[in-house]
Amino acid sequence: MRHLALAAVLALLATACRDAAAPPDPADPSLAEASTRAHLDLREVRASLLSAGTALNAAIQADGVPAGLGAALAGDALLLSPRVNLIQGHDAAVTFLSSNPIAPSALSWTVFAADASNDGTQGYTWAQGSFTINLGTGPLQLPGLFLIYWRRAAAGDDWQVAAITIANGGPHTGGIPAGFGTPDTRHRRNFPNTDVAEQSAAILATDADFSAASVANGSGPAFAQFAAPNAIAVSGDLVFGPADIGVAFESGPGDVISWVPRFSDVAASGDLGFSVGEATFDFADGSLFFSKYLTVWQKQNTGEWRFVADLGNSRPAPAP
Repeated sequence: MRHLALAAVLALLATACRDAAAPPDPADPSLAEASTRAHLDLREVRASLLSAGTALNAAIQADGVPAGLGAALAGDALLLSPRVNLIQGHDAAVTFLSSNPIAPSALSWTVFAADASNDGTQGYTWAQGSFTINLGTGPLQLPGLFLIYWRRAAAGDDWQVAAITIANGGPHTGGIPAGFGTPDTRHRRNFPNTDVAEQSAAILATDADFSAASVANGSGPAFAQFAAPNAIAVSGDLVFGPADIGVAFESGPGDVISWVPRFSDVAASGDLGFSVGEATFDFADGSLFFSKYLTVWQKQNTGEWRFVADLGNSRPAPAP
């Protein structure tokens, strides 16, 4: 009986070995996906994002803000411009830029960092420069920081702006610390079989958890907890890394800072996405302040979503 049992085990092992050595099914879509990503050099993708950001700036200088920026906006683009509510969609954004007196009449920037999703279809850029806005007393040029989330249908296609935040801040003069600029790695970890809708919902849920942590523990600890090691955020100026971001976003005793994520998107590779939402600053002295924000999320090797870029600006108080 022992010999029969041993023979059965050996037969099973032989079958397992044959199965393991069997050639993969060429029709398996995950194989084509993995092959495409293996041949994609993210250094080239990031370079194309840097070029897209520079080209967009040149188009704005040549054609003006409504035409230059408008031509780059995706159909469902989100525009976060100072002192107005979130603007949704290409047509609404162009109408705002063309006709609203509080719309920025000039934009100018230099791109200083970019990163991309592992499939090369989504990415983001950081830039700094200036914008001109009319606050009721005539045009005023302010130093500006700009966070843009880009999207394209496939590698090699033109980049479109999926979301853009224009905010007063900077200029940053201290240089970008090592590890916080444009990465020089060829690939990132692959997350196969990504369900885009599921991961987009996961980003919204993570952002909501982020807000809940801010209410429960204070905004400083929450920002430090949810920041990736290479995160950049803005608190007047650029702030780098979880520890310094936590200090920069520390709230006072009795202050409650919370937000509601409204929109999200994620690359099919499941490693990069964004959320856009609205925040409330409820200060202990009874004053209220409102803002809207764009946050870029990158999936860590642990599978957790952590933010790598965050930029907000002010919006009007809601009607009573």
